[in-house]
Amino acid sequence: MERWINSEVVYRGPIVSLRKGEAELDDGTRVHREVVEHAGGVAVLPELSDGRIVLVRQYRIAVQQDLLEIPAGRLESGETPAERAACELEEEVGYRAGRLELLSECLPSPGFTDQKDYIYLATDLTKTAQNLEFDERIEVVTMPLDEAWAMVSRGELQDAKTLIAVYALMALRQPLAR
Repeated sequence: MERWINSEVVYRGPIVSLRKGEAELDDGTRVHREVVEHAGGVAVLPELSDGRIVLVRQYRIAVQQDLLEIPAGRLESGETPAERAACELEEEVGYRAGRLELLSECLPSPGFTDQKDYIYLATDLTKTAQNLEFDERIEVVTMPLDEAWAMVSRGELQDAKTLIAVYALMALRQPLAR
């Protein structure tokens, strides 16, 4: 167990804050820690009635490449994760879900951030209109689940929330023989 001895927020931005300080380990050792504080996020895997899934391709400056991902966004104050997931689904890919099912909760990188993400499966979809934020440049991509699974196997899907969602949906649709 660790506990903060002292810490301060050295940067506060619209998306993340950075806390740094000194923590004490169980044996009394003092160590420097830096933690990215984040409100958390949601992600949603839309599954069409014909078994295809809907992904988005977008450029991610942090890794300087285009990534294929499930629609996602930051949790907003006063919203539940399910409410935010429904909004992101409609904004990014133009679908409204008849049903949202929580697939997983995950801590994407607990070594340095407190971010917690909620990953949903969206089914019973109704086509609406995409309503992107001013800074989003997104290409909608649909493909069979099996094709996404093959991309996972070849290392072509690298986004963690997308990997978790595809693994979880495969487990639901093709359970392992016991």
